Amino acid sequence: MSASVSPAATDQSQILSFTGERYTPETEGNIYLEHMHRYLMVRDLVSGKHVLDIASGEGFGSYFMAGHAASVVGVDIDQLSVEHASARYRLPNLAFRVGSCDDIPLADNSVDVVVSYETIEHHDAHERMMLEVRRVLRPGGVIVISSPEKHAYTDVPGTRNPYHVKELYRAEFDALMRAHFRHVVLYGQRVVFGSAIFPEGHPGLSKTTDARTLEETEGVARPLYLIAIASDAALPALPASSLFEEDLSEARLSGSDSVNVKPSSRPRESSSGRQRRISSNWQLRVKT
Repeated sequence: MSASVSPAATDQSQILSFTGERYTPETEGNIYLEHMHRYLMVRDLVSGKHVLDIASGEGFGSYFMAGHAASVVGVDIDQLSVEHASARYRLPNLAFRVGSCDDIPLADNSVDVVVSYETIEHHDAHERMMLEVRRVLRPGGVIVISSPEKHAYTDVPGTRNPYHVKELYRAEFDALMRAHFRHVVLYGQRVVFGSAIFPEGHPGLSKTTDARTLEETEGVARPLYLIAIASDAALPALPASSLFEEDLSEARLSGSDSVNVKPSSRPRESSSGRQRRISSNWQLRVKT
């Protein structure tokens, strides 16, 4: 089975309004690169697995993963979002339910993978969420979770996202994950002319060089988001680094315009992993 990134909306009624925070597939620019890159990152990880997408929102990510997973359940606290997703995204192995991350409507030991993007910063019940994730995960199951890194996301620009309840600093996020899982690895993500995901805490594996100062940084320089993958079992093999790139001739990023919303559908995945010059590049390339 292979699902497109998102089926084309046949009319405006099928398009969920963009709130400024909740991603919709008609939204382009930085927010598309960030969200789509994360789901591409777990495509192989969820293949053939039973998956929970917690805080599934508009539903596009659950739909994308369902094209590779054995089954996907998208859970969201918003009834309207669940109704929208259920109507727009229809696959035999995909379902949407109303629920919250601290009260997940699934049985114990029922899923292999929990995916949680753009979730943890929207509430402060972090410990309860981790306990619920542990409850629904099967032994050896994996969680993939993102969190904005508070210093880079909020402190440095001096702005505050009104939708965020409790953001975590790198050390806080790392400590939370290690308190509940034996094995944890962090990746850093930041939009450049594309979206880069490089491992954190592994000197020499990947680096970023500032084009003006030539200052080198291990991994991604100043990541805006951290993505943790954790389990009690040994972690599955994952790419050392990842770059999800959009060709500048087709990029919709200009000046301060980081988001552009229009009623369009995303391209279908191709077997080569490349479509409309948008690519997922899992290798670190260094120019000397």
